[in-house]
Amino acid sequence: MQLNVLSVASEVYPLVKTGGLGDVVAALPPALAEEDVRVCTLVPGYQPVLAALEQAAEMHSFADIYGAPARLLRGRAAGLDLMVLDAP
Repeated sequence: MQLNVLSVASEVYPLVKTGGLGDVVAALPPALAEEDVRVCTLVPGYQPVLAALEQAAEMHSFADIYGAPARLLRGRAAGLDLMVLDAP
């Protein structure tokens, strides 16, 4: 039975990296795939992330998050399954 996991992080290598967290977040999905665990990573919609997102599909739109509209996107970038919170 495959386990589905949502990983939430502020950075993911090679799209956004300020320290070691980005490296770990990027390395985790392929490592867990060997154990039949599917990982989707939720990251903020920083410009490099949005620019790299392939086949982005809007999963949900928010009318008001802290005074402005936002959307939740799903796609792939850098070989990873991503969910991106685009809240400019």
